[in-house]
Amino acid sequence: MGHDGPVTRLRTGTLLAGLVLVLAGCTSTVEGTASPGAAAVVTPGDDPLFEAPAIGTCHDLEVAYLPLEPPAVVDCDEDHTSETAVVVDTGLPLDAAYPTVDDLDDDYLGAAYDDVCRYDTPQEYLGDESLYQLYASYAQVLPTQEQWAAGARWVACDVYYGYSSPEVAPGRMAGALAGPDRDAYLYCLSGDVVSQETVPCTEPHFAEPSGGTADVAEGSPYPTDQAARAVYAQSCQSSAVQYLGGPVPAGVLVDITTDDQEGWEGYPYAECILVPADGSETTGSLLP
Repeated sequence: MGHDGPVTRLRTGTLLAGLVLVLAGCTSTVEGTASPGAAAVVTPGDDPLFEAPAIGTCHDLEVAYLPLEPPAVVDCDEDHTSETAVVVDTGLPLDAAYPTVDDLDDDYLGAAYDDVCRYDTPQEYLGDESLYQLYASYAQVLPTQEQWAAGARWVACDVYYGYSSPEVAPGRMAGALAGPDRDAYLYCLSGDVVSQETVPCTEPHFAEPSGGTADVAEGSPYPTDQAARAVYAQSCQSSAVQYLGGPVPAGVLVDITTDDQEGWEGYPYAECILVPADGSETTGSLLP
């Protein structure tokens, strides 16, 4: 649930326009007489990155997965839900029509649209590629119809704060995993082993996922208590140590989620989790 940095792919028309601008500031000499250079004329379509957001631009993204409803740009000191991590040129020609909702599913925008956001984009933008249990995700952003009409052919990838939908970020998101708000960008679980909700680890929670699933064969009996769950949780030890970067601390147990008995009998999925040994709720992450 990576930013490649700003991508500046300028078409030949842009380079030529820049060359003309340079020449416009010079003089040419013909038989000892100076004459001014010709003025540059910039027309729509010269720059496919017309009004593309700079990396780190803050947005009020209200709904993810609606790229045809571009979010409003806001000051990064104000409440915002997402930040631009990557921008690329789709390569579409000037005469390409503004995409429709159906076009988004028909490869109309090409590989650039599909590839601008990657699985590790949030990790890279937030500043720690080793952490994958993030309370953050990504969404594509397209130009407005007005920008498109002026020649914009870019697509951007915004990293947004929130697990399944955008929420107001705690602050600047770029590099946040290396800052004091790190735990707000990690997700934990509230509820219990049968029924959970995903919350940032700064909120009260009963468990922190360790990034693995237990080895449970189909037909395995449903565990009704912690002792029974501990048998399955033995296969979670390695993921717990890998997640923590060391041994499981005192006062913490490796456990699993179970779903309800009917769900377990249909498909026994068990997520590896770390829980306080006394069964209490806690705040903050167990990561050092």
